[in-house]
Amino acid sequence: MITIIDYGIGNLRSVQRSLQRYHSDVIISNEIKEIEKATGIVLPGVGAFGDAIEELRRKGLFKLLKQIIPTKPTLGICLGLQLLFDNSEESPGVGGFGIFPGKVKKLTPTNSIRVPHTGWNRVIATKEPYFSGFAYFNHTYYCDVADEKIKIAFTLHGIRFGVIFKYGTILAIQFHPEKSKTIGENILKYWVNSLEKRVNQI
Repeated sequence: MITIIDYGIGNLRSVQRSLQRYHSDVIISNEIKEIEKATGIVLPGVGAFGDAIEELRRKGLFKLLKQIIPTKPTLGICLGLQLLFDNSEESPGVGGFGIFPGKVKKLTPTNSIRVPHTGWNRVIATKEPYFSGFAYFNHTYYCDVADEKIKIAFTLHGIRFGVIFKYGTILAIQFHPEKSKTIGENILKYWVNSLEKRVNQI
């Protein structure tokens, strides 16, 4: 069973429908028992870093997820990726999960670079060739990771920054796979396949 974390932020139904193409048992829940028994977790999200952390804490999910995410296959999407970092310039004084070392920083607009970074842009994979392609983005902040080894793909928008990160059983992406056609499908299939292989090995 795959559990998509429902903490009131994100387009959960579209993520669920996309995953159901590759896995039959995908639920949306904020129930602790459904999170604990899941074979895989999806942490989605849109909106502000601080608001998301506040909602997770209010629902009693922050400490639970901080413990579970490093031990259970997890897919972080958009804001869900950013929450895995130590903190964000968007919400000074608010700590993230601290699973990925680094900080979430604001993109700087210029005469030729618009912020938010919205629309299609090229993703260039450094380790997994099928993660390259064009993806749909909608964000103002980017992830500045301290450990370059976990960054496996990047894009260019004024600066070069990471957009796919892999660490242990965690795969996290800045763009929206449910809107990103081929590259989105490749990522969702890859994650579900790796999840199923892990289950079969247990």
